[in-house]
Amino acid sequence: MGGAFIDCNQLFTKLSNYSKQELCSLTIFNLTARTDLQQAFDLISQMISPPMDAAQDTKKPVILRGAMKDRSDLGLSINLVKGEDGIAKCFCVTLIKNPSSPFDLAQPIAATFDSIEKTGASASDKQEQAANSLNDSTPTFTSG
Repeated sequence: MGGAFIDCNQLFTKLSNYSKQELCSLTIFNLTARTDLQQAFDLISQMISPPMDAAQDTKKPVILRGAMKDRSDLGLSINLVKGEDGIAKCFCVTLIKNPSSPFDLAQPIAATFDSIEKTGASASDKQEQAANSLNDSTPTFTSG
């Protein structure tokens, strides 16, 4: 529940430009824009705290602007995963197109292979990446 990555799919590594090993040494907060860190801590704390109001929507994702190596176009959508007992187990992190601000309430747009716009990548490289990404559609999870 500290936000450390425990697994990820190949598309996540391609989009974020981190290897699986690198990601497993990072947390959600390492991939969050520095100016949004306090908000990230607050929102994730609220997400894992028991709701005071039973009507409170705990399924709503936390949307954060990203800070990934040389990618300024990606953000994070973080969902809480609960076990059958209703207790928080881990987070599911999806890469999204970076929100324009931390207060952007628009529906997040999931990042896809089409979001990879590396300069100098040949058409055959992009086709190979697309074929590989289609074979691995499992989400990325953090520890919990």
